[in-house]
Amino acid sequence: MHRIMRDPATMRYWSSLPHESLPVTREWVASMMGSVGDPASDDFIVERNGEVIGKLGCHRLPEVGFLLAADCCGQGLASEGLAAFIAHRRASDGTELTADTDPRNGPSMRLLQRHGFVETGRASRTWLIGTEWCDSIYWRLML
Repeated sequence: MHRIMRDPATMRYWSSLPHESLPVTREWVASMMGSVGDPASDDFIVERNGEVIGKLGCHRLPEVGFLLAADCCGQGLASEGLAAFIAHRRASDGTELTADTDPRNGPSMRLLQRHGFVETGRASRTWLIGTEWCDSIYWRLML
């Protein structure tokens, strides 16, 4: 995950700055893994050919998040992963998924729309990432 999370292009619309060191990424992964077995969490590491290429899921249900290595974008992998995750949540008796996107992140917004998410609201200055305030568009998919 560190290769992915240290890359500024990959982390452009994530909820934190690129990770400056391996210990920062280890702490993030430990937090994610610490929620294994927590019914409020449903997070997955995404692999292709044995290589970690991202993450997808809910650190805190029902909000879904996804992060894919920049060199893996544009290949339909996020769409494939999101479709599988939606099916998984439906089979788990989930009732909804939500998402929060930066309004500048067109690819993520289009991905959510293609999978049936609808915009439910907008807010300004919701995330302070380093020294930059970012806005949010909120989404919902009823399962």
